[in-house]
Amino acid sequence: MIKLDFDQSMIDEAVKKAEELGSINNSITSGRGNLAGYLAEIALTKHLGCKNISCNKGRDKYDYDLIKDGRKIDVKTKRRTVDPKPFFEVSIAGTSKHQKTDTYAFISITFKEKRGMGSQAQYYGVESIWLCGFMSKEDYFDKAIFWKKGAVDPSNGFKVHADMYNMPISSLGESI
Repeated sequence: MIKLDFDQSMIDEAVKKAEELGSINNSITSGRGNLAGYLAEIALTKHLGCKNISCNKGRDKYDYDLIKDGRKIDVKTKRRTVDPKPFFEVSIAGTSKHQKTDTYAFISITFKEKRGMGSQAQYYGVESIWLCGFMSKEDYFDKAIFWKKGAVDPSNGFKVHADMYNMPISSLGESI
């Protein structure tokens, strides 16, 4: 895992983009994760030196977020209150399987505080941003474990908010 740099100007940019977007279709958190998602994209764009298209006009912005050397990358972000560990899981909602991406990049953002529970939780105070790894779309869905909405993961007590596909961070690759 790689700790990504960020600063207040990046947070301000993410706040602006999140407010402009509002709630989107198929959002598990009804838009409460937008700020984290945009901050992850901004930090990864800077780290990779690539092009961010997620706020562009047109259909592509719904299928992937970044372009690096011709590869379409969709950024999947988890909000946490502890730094990620290799046995923590990354997720892709079943409603995202339609996306026309080549690769997924998985980011975890560690926050100082969490208020609320489940998909209604709000997070405050960015402490760190972590690039957990990459995996091609094809490999991800071949290897991930499917969880049905409402199921409870016995390893950590997490109640699944929507149909999703999970795998441990340790299964991800370090490069695109």
